[in-house]
Amino acid sequence: MQYEVVFDIGRAGFRCWWFLAPGLVLTVVGSALVYFRDQLPLRGPRFVRRAFPFAFLGFAAFWTVTAFGFTYVEYLRLTRALTSGGASIVEGRVEAFDPMPYTGHKDESFVVAGKRFRYSDFEATSAFNNSRSHGGPIDEGVQVRVWYVGNRIVRLAVAR
Repeated sequence: MQYEVVFDIGRAGFRCWWFLAPGLVLTVVGSALVYFRDQLPLRGPRFVRRAFPFAFLGFAAFWTVTAFGFTYVEYLRLTRALTSGGASIVEGRVEAFDPMPYTGHKDESFVVAGKRFRYSDFEATSAFNNSRSHGGPIDEGVQVRVWYVGNRIVRLAVAR
């Protein structure tokens, strides 16, 4: 049987930049608040007026660095597992397919040879998470080969 690889974490690369964007925007806003702190029309005690821009910038930077750290560490762990042979493989027909609605609010899930997988387009991960409602390749009865680490799909091939 011929398989076509439709997802490979190594080829896809780190895909969580969208998750970092709000933190980066808040970091820029915080930097502007610090730079223009003497011109801001803030009310309250002088200490609060002086400290707020720094607290805002500190929180934004902390959130951005932490979010990047968690998502990039997961990406590295999954990529290394795939390239070093640490990923498990299962092959068979997709059963018990439960699609995610277009608007989300529920994970998509399916079973292959007794192994259940679940994922969502709205989850910050570099692993496979492309639901059927957003153009994903998984559907009931499709023959697949899945490389996975835990419950994360790191490579997916579909029979053609």
